[in-house]
Amino acid sequence: MTTTEMYIDLTRRLSDITAIEESLGILQWDQEIVMPKGATAARGRQMATLAAILHQNVSSPALGGLLERLSAAGDLDELAQANVREANRDHQRAAKIPEDLVRQWTALTVQAHDVWVDARQATDFDLFRPTLERLVELAKRRAAAVDPNRAAYEVLIDEFEVGMSMARIDQVFAELKATLIPLIAQVRARFDRGGLPNTAWLQTHVAPQLQREVGEAMVRALGFDFDRGRLDTSVHPFCGGAGTDDVRITTRYKETAFLGSLSGMIHETGHALYEQGRNRGLGDQPVSRARSMGIHESQSLLWEKQVGQAAAFWQPHYPLLQSKYEFLANVPFDDFVFGLNLVDLQNFIRVDADELTYPLHVILRYEIERDLFADRLTVAEIPQAWNDKMQQYLGIVPPNAAQGCLQDVHWSGGSFGYFPSYTLGAVYAAQFMQSARLSVAVEATLSAGQIEPLLSWLRSHIHQHGSRFSTDELVTRATGRPLDTAPFLAYVTAKYERLYGL
Repeated sequence: MTTTEMYIDLTRRLSDITAIEESLGILQWDQEIVMPKGATAARGRQMATLAAILHQNVSSPALGGLLERLSAAGDLDELAQANVREANRDHQRAAKIPEDLVRQWTALTVQAHDVWVDARQATDFDLFRPTLERLVELAKRRAAAVDPNRAAYEVLIDEFEVGMSMARIDQVFAELKATLIPLIAQVRARFDRGGLPNTAWLQTHVAPQLQREVGEAMVRALGFDFDRGRLDTSVHPFCGGAGTDDVRITTRYKETAFLGSLSGMIHETGHALYEQGRNRGLGDQPVSRARSMGIHESQSLLWEKQVGQAAAFWQPHYPLLQSKYEFLANVPFDDFVFGLNLVDLQNFIRVDADELTYPLHVILRYEIERDLFADRLTVAEIPQAWNDKMQQYLGIVPPNAAQGCLQDVHWSGGSFGYFPSYTLGAVYAAQFMQSARLSVAVEATLSAGQIEPLLSWLRSHIHQHGSRFSTDELVTRATGRPLDTAPFLAYVTAKYERLYGL
């Protein structure tokens, strides 16, 4: 069999694998959006069976042999080599995990979601604790199966951030804390002095249906293709679906916090634009996948924070918002922009956090997970550890578990090691925007209501490349250097010193 014939065989096999992954994505979306609660056990069985079939395909010795021969071939082009590399990584990892563990893991994560929802509604961590303990136990077993010689948490991080180490994350987060904690203290002192714009309008009652109408208009304005996607409501906002042509985003509505749903929709649209901007011709191949969750979060945070909270972006859109929300007629544009960027020092919820305090919400979760998997912390100790770190970093303590350690969906899905991606994404986003400005008149085009110039830069430098390059190479190609906290720290320092007159 020639190299070309072998590669065609590989792409067919990988396309089948992707179809199973996409089917699991739709089942998960259905569970969170429309599935009746009584179907949880059946859904667990369905997803566990599909996950086992997926695992059989990815870990197949036949696939492994094909990948081995293609890895040694010298006549593949660069893109095909990258596809083989990514597929081989998936195969090597899957081949080490027993199928029985895959079934247990999938069934438990389906069950755990409903347990988490009930515990969150009851604000009772003990309802979720036994399930979380089981999830942590299984996650440790999965990590040990993949690489018994590495720290379990580092193996789990590698599922979301390929090649990332705890040492590197620790360094990045230490640099962020060194600047953010004193900067937040300055903002707190500025609040104490008074004289800042009135932001009471932020709590104005707005019906969910009107919030959806306005949000959908903004999602369309950002370039989301509703012919290849949809918008729904969920307990926790997310972007999911089944590949580049079926991208599904969700938000949630709070009647006295209308900006929360709007910013959530912009955030998830950033994810969706990445998915819809991947190479559709290779959409069923590993090389087309998003490079990492940190890069994925860079896209959502770039649009939500650096664009969606910028005065330039809202100059052409604020009149539409005022026409829909009549109370904004009395809110001057500069006050609106200040409200968009309000540092809420009493906020307990990560997804509602402002740009300045958000990284600390993520860092405390990372530190808890790191200690949990190093056996320096037990599951039972999480609520107290959470509250202690909230006090240490943000000066507040959640009144209950629903606003504390039960607020995020991630642990119920077994996504241990995901949280660092959010703040790594913020750092990448600042780096990308700094470089985009060298080619695109970002403020001028946004002020003119033109999204396309910035989106096109992201399409050509990030989206279309998928997983063709390593994370460091992708970032270096786009910005001239790998991950660097300097652009983010310079950006937030200048922005909040200006807004708050520090």
